[in-house]
Amino acid sequence: MERKLWVLVVLCAAAPVTAAPYYFQSASGQNAWIEVDAWAGSGANETILVVDWNFMGGPYHTESHAFGYRWDGTAYESDMLDAFHNAGVFTVTSAYGGAFLVNIAYFDGNDSHLHIEPGSWNLGSTDNPYARWGPMNSNWTKLGDWDANQAGYNQKLLQNGHLEGINAILWFGSYPPGTSIDDYPLNVPFAIPEPTAVLLLAAGLPGLRRRRS
Repeated sequence: MERKLWVLVVLCAAAPVTAAPYYFQSASGQNAWIEVDAWAGSGANETILVVDWNFMGGPYHTESHAFGYRWDGTAYESDMLDAFHNAGVFTVTSAYGGAFLVNIAYFDGNDSHLHIEPGSWNLGSTDNPYARWGPMNSNWTKLGDWDANQAGYNQKLLQNGHLEGINAILWFGSYPPGTSIDDYPLNVPFAIPEPTAVLLLAAGLPGLRRRRS
């Protein structure tokens, strides 16, 4: 019996993370089904964090993953990352008093995600899940259609109904031959919901449809 129980524990520990389709209602009204791996925090406000490791440290079965965060009052991006870190969802390392993101280590049950060039990330936010992500513009304000984070992530205020994006780039290293940073945008992991979930959402059942204040 003890041996069987031990085998069960090992199998559970090795089980992949099961992402669940979530109907995210954005501040722009552009709503979307997104595959969310895990949640942290609680409160009336909500954001979805998308981290895309691209090929760096891979190959991966899935390069980008989404995580949901809720809060009340005022919260910064550092509060969100600390919440995921403290909950054991992923491991965050930072520098300069928590103002500079060094790395995010995440095991999804299949792959261990870790950037091979620590510190090389682009951070941005948007209220439109379908916004196009692109390279940083010349005045460091935009990442395609996303707003670039120009301050330390401990100074970036979260906004209800927005997505936060963290995209791995190569600042010092070289991209594969024939490619550039343009070929590695942040990709939101959109979901294809089960038909039953769509019907429940249309019916306005609690838990699937949430009113915004």
